[in-house]
Parts: sequence; structure tokens; C-alpha cells
Amino acid sequence: MLALFKAECLKLKGTKILSLSVFILIVTVFLTFSTFAVSPKFSLERNGWNDYFMDLVFSINFITGYMSYYILTCYIYAREYQEKTHIALFTNPVRRTRIYFSKLLVIYMYIAVSLLLAFVLSTVLGTFITTRPLTFEIVMYQLGVFAKMILMHAMLIPIITFFAIRWKKFVPAIIGMCTVMCLNFVLINTPGNTFYPWTVPLLFSPHGQMGRTFTYVPGGVISIFFIFVLGLFLALRSYVRIEK
Repeated sequence: MLALFKAECLKLKGTKILSLSVFILIVTVFLTFSTFAVSPKFSLERNGWNDYFMDLVFSINFITGYMSYYILTCYIYAREYQEKTHIALFTNPVRRTRIYFSKLLVIYMYIAVSLLLAFVLSTVLGTFITTRPLTFEIVMYQLGVFAKMILMHAMLIPIITFFAIRWKKFVPAIIGMCTVMCLNFVLINTPGNTFYPWTVPLLFSPHGQMGRTFTYVPGGVISIFFIFVLGLFLALRSYVRIEK
């Protein structure tokens, strides 16, 4: 498994898709920083560190996180089919489940590292626009928020891998990703919004006035666990059986 994981990392290293995925999150960080640096209404000095981080968390959970992670996921799983290298890959004496999980591990590592780096970068930038102290309590609270984000975004990845494997192409998988994000805009303020699993990262994180005042936590937990298990089952089933 470790050898497969290293091989996937090497294949991804230096690709334009990886650069694009990283760029999306970096832009998100700088947009948040710029907003709080320029606008008196959203000043970090006025509103404090928690509001500053909440704006970043909201942006990632609502749209840019999905863009970054799903573009990379679709590329990793659909690339073998588009480049016609899947036949050679699947003829190796390695179980396909191990290949699937090695790819999934790369994506999970990217999610964890990118979110933690986004937190660090936004923290460093924030120190340039405020004299407010960044206390240990604030740091620990925000690390807890970002740790939950890592877990929730990771649980939504398997179902995207299924679509990438099923369609065997990069573009249709991206269309599916855009559909998911558009539904987020529509369903976020509706009753029972937590039963749509892609609203859960946003609603289970600090999100200000977005979403309904009451968040039905059990519904969110059920929906995100269900989509994780379903996605993993469908993806593994498709990856093991698919031949062409």
C-alpha cells in the first residue's frame, strides 16, 4: 500500500490539476484577508479573530473546498481511463482495492494538509492587519473547527470517486460536482437541509447567518455517514468490476 501511495504522489507531483486545486484555496485565503484588510465593516480589529476565520471556513465549506477537492479527485480516478493506461494498471498483480485506497489516501492527505496550511496562512496574514492577540483558546478552537472540516470533506469524497470511475472521464465528473454546489445554494436555507450531506460541512462549522437557525444535528450525521458508506460501496464495486 505504501509503495502504491508513493507512486500516486509521484504521478500527481507537478501536474496542472494539483496546482489549480492549491491555487483555488490560496485565492480563498487571500480574498478573506483582503476583505478584512480593506473593509471597515469586516475589519479584523473590529470583529475579532473568530469572525475572520469564520469567513474563511464559510467560503471553503460552501464552494471553494468542493472545487479544489473534487477537481483533484476526478482527475486522479478518471485519468487512467482517459490516458488509456488503466488496462496496464489493472493487469499488475495488485488487488484493485489496494489501488483504489492508495488513490483515496492521496486525496485525504491533500485535504488535511491543504486545510491546515490554509489555517496557518490566514493566521500569518491576519497578524498584519490587527493588534488583537491571537490567544491559545482561539487557536485551539479553530484547530478543532478545521479538524472537523477535514473529516467531513473526507467523508464526501468516495461518492465522487464513484462518479469519476463510472463515467471514466474528467469533464462529466466536474459537471456532477457543479450540480452538487448549485444544489447547496438552493437547499442550504430549506427545512431538513442537513439531510443533504453536502450542506453538513457548512452547517456543522461556524457559518454566521447562512442556513436556518436550527440545525438538526442527527439528520446531518446520518446523511453524511450514509453517503460515505454508499459512496465507498459503489466506488469499490465499480472499480473491482470495471474492465474497459
